[in-house]
Amino acid sequence: MKNSVFLLLISLSLGDEPAILFSGYVDFAHISRLSDYSLIDIPYRMGSLEFEHGSGNLSLNGNFVLEYQVRGDSYFLGSKDPQEFRLDMRELYTTYSGNNFEFRIGKQIHSWGSVDENSPLDNASAFDYYYIFFLGTERKMATMSAALDYYYGNLKTSVVLSPLHHTNRIPLGDDDFPITLPVYPQEDQIFPINKLPFEGGIYTTLSHGKGDISFSYYSTYDRIFNLTGVNVYGHGSDLSFPYIDILFGYRKTNVMGVGGVFLSDWFVLRGDIGYFSTRDLNSSTSRESTNNPAWYDSLHFSYPLQEQADFYETTIQIETELPLKINFVAQYFQYDTLSYASGNLPVDQEISIPNLNIDPEEMTPSYFFTPGVGAPLAVITNRAAILILDRMFMNEQLKLSAMSMLDLETYVGVTGIPGSLTEFKIEYNVTQDLLGLIALTKVTGSDTHPDGENYQFNKMGDFSHVRFEIKYFF
Repeated sequence: MKNSVFLLLISLSLGDEPAILFSGYVDFAHISRLSDYSLIDIPYRMGSLEFEHGSGNLSLNGNFVLEYQVRGDSYFLGSKDPQEFRLDMRELYTTYSGNNFEFRIGKQIHSWGSVDENSPLDNASAFDYYYIFFLGTERKMATMSAALDYYYGNLKTSVVLSPLHHTNRIPLGDDDFPITLPVYPQEDQIFPINKLPFEGGIYTTLSHGKGDISFSYYSTYDRIFNLTGVNVYGHGSDLSFPYIDILFGYRKTNVMGVGGVFLSDWFVLRGDIGYFSTRDLNSSTSRESTNNPAWYDSLHFSYPLQEQADFYETTIQIETELPLKINFVAQYFQYDTLSYASGNLPVDQEISIPNLNIDPEEMTPSYFFTPGVGAPLAVITNRAAILILDRMFMNEQLKLSAMSMLDLETYVGVTGIPGSLTEFKIEYNVTQDLLGLIALTKVTGSDTHPDGENYQFNKMGDFSHVRFEIKYFF
């Protein structure tokens, strides 16, 4: 924060009449299940304040939010803190603008890709899964980084560099959020990255009369942990009661991408495709036991997984206007693994991991492989379609919209669409600055899905809800 004040003082000193612009919103919301109208207790952003202070070529930008979550009935039995809010400094960065470039440094959100959402190339910022059903930067987390945008004619080149490893914010399964992970390792089960976790990349866009075409490269450590190895400990030479340590880490992933936008009088076509090459760099997972090291004082076996995989993700989007002035947007997303290789885990007894029991006969590492970066939809399904319809009424004061996300993956024993999420929404601008919103969301799963209750849309079934919001902008 001292550095931020220092940057602000520099900005104030560079001009006689510096400009400070403020904007933001206050959001009062309520969300209840359709099943019994009980409250869905998840965090949401009740207030946001953005500011920009500019003087000459230098400016300071920031975004602070208040995240609110209802206290449980037993909250004051374990805490005397009356605060229900968390203050989040979402962004704070300084910008220097030149004739044909812009340089930014600080905590900032980056957006890459040609499609509006779910781009496999949008990897320069981590995701906040509590807001994964939101749009734009609302679903992202800022990165401490430096960025340069350079313009030359119809060519724009963006470079992002960061010396830090940024991970996604994932729900821990202790609230009412519908998306959970099959495994939640303890902190001491994470095997640390043994070198500077540097990440960065370049994104180039060439504009033309009918749209644009883009090329990108990004190198990072995964934003979601992966299984990295197993260690077996004993007491001296005694393995009568071994301790099996399951280790998780973060693979190194390089992403090469191509995207584009095509404009016509009838529609807009957007698309992104990314080729991912990911490697587990932990060639050795040997370390001292974290479970009673005085007893489990000897490492007998160490099995690093050393995963290597190549996969691709693609998102295609089309926008057009239908009769009756109805706006239509459709997206198709697909993810597929092209190759996979790993070491063996010769464990001959049942492994107990919090929230997951693994039968050694079913211990196939490829089964647990999931992309650590890329479009967040890959956590839910390998293939999906998103359809959006909306129309304005009353001089654009009233907006009606419908959205549906469909799981298009095929499963043994399942016919038709196995899972879907559908939302109907009404937005009414009471005044220019005051918005009222009512939304109904229904999630449908499959009783015959081979994963049973572990199928993501089955787990999301209790998330069907009705939502009310009153949002004031300033």
